[in-house]
Amino acid sequence: MTVGEMLQYTNRFKEIMNGPNSLRDSRLVILMSDLEQAYNIPTLRDQEFEKQNPYLMQLYRTVSEARSI
Repeated sequence: MTVGEMLQYTNRFKEIMNGPNSLRDSRLVILMSDLEQAYNIPTLRDQEFEKQNPYLMQLYRTVSEARSI
């Protein structure tokens, strides 16, 4: 993940969090799915992948924890 990509996804996350509550969870799920597809995030926890992609995984967890599901 490049710095520019990280900034784009972070800004998208901030926009979602500042948007209407009624759409928040569904938009966060879509953001998580986009991250999974773009960076091939494994379905099951993979410590080696996480070690190689710490910033990506921190963003992914932040998005996940923001959901109310």
